[in-house]
Amino acid sequence: MVIIDNSKYDEAIKKIGNASSGRLPWNLDMFKNAEDIIADYGYAIVQDNNGTDIAVLCWNATSYLHDYAYTGEIDTEFLDDYDILFLHDCNEFSVELCRTGLQHWKGHTLVLLGENWQFAVDDLPELEGKNCIWQDKLLADFFSDITKNSTYLHVVTGDPHEEPMDRYNEHVMLYDEVMTFTYFFANKLSPGKLNPDKKFLVFDAHYGYLGIFNVFNKSLACMKYVAKKGFIPVPKITDRRGPLGIYQNTKADDFWAMFFEYPEDYKLEEVFRSQNVYAAPFFYNGSIMTRLMNDYGKDISFSWPGGKYNRLIRNYISEREDRFLPYPEKTLGVLARGTDYVNTHLANHNIHASKEMICEKIDSALNEWNLEYIYLATEDASYCEFFKERYGDKIFFTDQERFTVKEGQLLGDLHRDSKNKRPGFLLGAEYILSITLLSRCNSLIASGGCAGVGEAIKMNEGQYKNTFVFNLGKN
Repeated sequence: MVIIDNSKYDEAIKKIGNASSGRLPWNLDMFKNAEDIIADYGYAIVQDNNGTDIAVLCWNATSYLHDYAYTGEIDTEFLDDYDILFLHDCNEFSVELCRTGLQHWKGHTLVLLGENWQFAVDDLPELEGKNCIWQDKLLADFFSDITKNSTYLHVVTGDPHEEPMDRYNEHVMLYDEVMTFTYFFANKLSPGKLNPDKKFLVFDAHYGYLGIFNVFNKSLACMKYVAKKGFIPVPKITDRRGPLGIYQNTKADDFWAMFFEYPEDYKLEEVFRSQNVYAAPFFYNGSIMTRLMNDYGKDISFSWPGGKYNRLIRNYISEREDRFLPYPEKTLGVLARGTDYVNTHLANHNIHASKEMICEKIDSALNEWNLEYIYLATEDASYCEFFKERYGDKIFFTDQERFTVKEGQLLGDLHRDSKNKRPGFLLGAEYILSITLLSRCNSLIASGGCAGVGEAIKMNEGQYKNTFVFNLGKN
């Protein structure tokens, strides 16, 4: 996202000097037009009609990419729940909402907050039937009066991440989130003539640093949301703007196609020869947006005629399951998260039990639940050695590569930074196998909540005789 940041003027002058190529006129297209200039200089300087420097534009990190394409449908259903919108600061996204999105919004009052709106307010299009107010600062009395008996939403700059619903409950959403909801279906393509009675929505997202089940669950939330809107969802996950993903060998690798089938049994080649294909903007659904998407599409379910994993993954599992889980009916499945869950203390993630705590629970469970063997699912090399030494011939685990991370290091970063990075398919297949076998055990112990244990419980479909998941709070 391009923002106005006049505190960077001295730094911008050092980079641009008097060069006219680093400057552009003030108008509502300046954010879009500044992108190439910022790519060259790091900044762009905006001038008024007299040629006077009046503002500095620069990048602000964002997970959303706006395509400026309006051949499809602008969707204000999310915003329509609010009578009043507070748009904080004049930036690329707030201006574009005013120009193209809020024309369709059903609310009645728009409040523009921040000094940097001063040059833009006169150029914004009128929003018919709506009251538009500009304020340098949001005063308490004004806010109390204007929101009385009205629903309202603050839209602010920020980075979507894993967090509780507190921000949403306090009527605050991020520009990235609001832009995604509003412009998800705005870019319609017509690459072919097939399926004139169907609408496909192809989406990519910033998932490259996530584990395989997190990627699946976030994609699934989007798919439910899209299907509820009347579109057939088509995940094509390459994380085109981010660094190389954990499971990618090149940026051309489509994470979804590597491991999963498409629901409803359609083929990707068919989609791209269809008449109504929509290309979603690039985005990231953090925990709040994922929750809202899941809630919206809660009555949506997909059919997976051959199972959700593709043929390569199904074969990979069937070739190994008997070797690594020979006695499932007599086996206690144990998920023990180490690596970055223990060494890095990820914010808003569940705290996981120590090796010693897990062992204490295993010892009592083997006796109480009348089980003979242990199947261990872990990516931590030190955990594997610890449990093997303690339980000897009683314990089974797959032959996947395991890792040790330093304090503060993320496992995803370790994979990406490794000079001898394993093929992405193997990393994903090994983890899918590990959790699949965990789901087929008689009973389950997990060191704490995570996407892997959630997937195992879901795949098990209520067949575990006993289940225990440590609940030690969050970091």
